[in-house]
Amino acid sequence: MFYIIHGDDNYRCHQALNEIKAGLGSQDMVDVNTTLLDGRRLSIRSLTDVCSVVPFMATSRLVIIEGLLRRFQPGDRQTKANGGGEEVGQALKEWQGISEQLKVMPQTTVLVLFDADLDPKAVNQLLKSLAPMADRVFQMNEIKGKELAAWIKDYTAKNKGKISAGAVALLADYIGGDLWSLTGELNKLMTYCEGREISDSDVKEISSFAREESIFALVDAVIEGRIKDAQLMLHRMLKYGTAPQQILAMLERQLAIILRVKELNHRTQQEIRESLGLHPRYPLEKTLRQARTFTVPRLRKSFHALLDTDVAIKTGKYEDDLALDLLVIELCK
Repeated sequence: MFYIIHGDDNYRCHQALNEIKAGLGSQDMVDVNTTLLDGRRLSIRSLTDVCSVVPFMATSRLVIIEGLLRRFQPGDRQTKANGGGEEVGQALKEWQGISEQLKVMPQTTVLVLFDADLDPKAVNQLLKSLAPMADRVFQMNEIKGKELAAWIKDYTAKNKGKISAGAVALLADYIGGDLWSLTGELNKLMTYCEGREISDSDVKEISSFAREESIFALVDAVIEGRIKDAQLMLHRMLKYGTAPQQILAMLERQLAIILRVKELNHRTQQEIRESLGLHPRYPLEKTLRQARTFTVPRLRKSFHALLDTDVAIKTGKYEDDLALDLLVIELCK
């Protein structure tokens, strides 16, 4: 059997892989008879050797190749670093001939090409060549809109929880299609609510993504000098349980990212994201907009104000809330 799993939805790609594993029998024996290969460096000859091995006390042997499709993804930086050009073209031609290997592969072998972070918009020549040969192709792209809302409701119901339409909308807006993060937040919310319906106020109070959204709103208000709005954002975060030191840390982190973004302003968004090690769902566009407004001298002044506030809180010079209020006023100047 030959399967291809690809797309930019990492969560559903892994779900598809688990579905294949579940159909192969006892999980313990599947684990014993599973081989994971690095597609970035794999040769056809090495693959043939692995696929020819008979399973141990089981009916199937699972061979998973990770990263082979990405190796031939247009514009992939690691591919370029490893040679690119003619080398990639020659390797592509070699892998496009895998059909001959599939014909002689033992029927006990289950081969899976797995690429959970593949750009669905890019034309991948290897995927195009191999897809017709596969017994099944799982294309798992990020879900959005009504489909995402339905997924949130379905996941909550399957885990014996209840959720309001407002809470669904907030989670979809805060987190988007990152299903790994969504499952984490939903599990946390269901535990917090203890059987009652999850409301939008629960999401605002509990979700770490809601706090991150509040930080962006707070920084926006600071940039534009809207003292009252900035203080409103600050007091809302304190009300919903965000600790003063956590607010300071979040502000410092966001301002530090803004400073680094300004230093990398000649690069593309993808290059900036990779250089800073930002999560794929991090709202980089908002930070780019903020970076265009903040000047470097103002950023330096802001860092000094953050340090002074941290010292004032730790030495007891000011109460936490007062120190943060004074900080917001200073940052808005």
